[in-house]
Amino acid sequence: MTVTVHPLDHDTLDAAFEIATAVFVEGSSLHRALAIELNEYRAYLRPAFEAMVREGLSVVARENGRIVGCLIATDFHGQSVCSPGVPEKFAPLVALTNALCRRYPRVTSAGEVLLVDMAAVLPDAAGQGIYRRMRELATNRARHRGFRTVVGELSSAATQHVVVDILGHAIIAEVAFEDFRFGDKTPFSAIAKPRTIILTERLIEGVGHIRE
Repeated sequence: MTVTVHPLDHDTLDAAFEIATAVFVEGSSLHRALAIELNEYRAYLRPAFEAMVREGLSVVARENGRIVGCLIATDFHGQSVCSPGVPEKFAPLVALTNALCRRYPRVTSAGEVLLVDMAAVLPDAAGQGIYRRMRELATNRARHRGFRTVVGELSSAATQHVVVDILGHAIIAEVAFEDFRFGDKTPFSAIAKPRTIILTERLIEGVGHIRE
């Protein structure tokens, strides 16, 4: 099988959206903890998904012409802006990722830090290094646009292993699921593996130094 990775554009947006939402609803421990259903997730995510794709930082993977994976990237600087009107069911998830991003210890400017917001590969295409290839292309394209650092929000044990143990990214912030409170509840405390959501960081080679 031949796998190619290239920028995500208007023609591949719908297929990438279907893959990302299906994989996250089925495979994400955070989404399962909140009993999020596919149709409601798609209705909630579509505007933000399209906005991130318009930034031109995201990529898709094809296997013999079929879209089998996508990586959605955005400018981390925009994560400091709170999103109003979050539906009640999704509010704990948004609060968790906001809490993680607030722990990022550096001052950022627009166009400086690339955030890998979400990545998904179809189960029947797993094991071919597609996730790593998508990360490499997204990072290289961001480097040409002047981004200095790449960060990622990682809530699965598999991606944490790849990014930290194999790719060598540093853990720059984390939030323990059992300690995170939303109102008077701990909505993610039942998640046993992994026990934390982490924010990882690595300097993009050939650009410059991380600014304190």
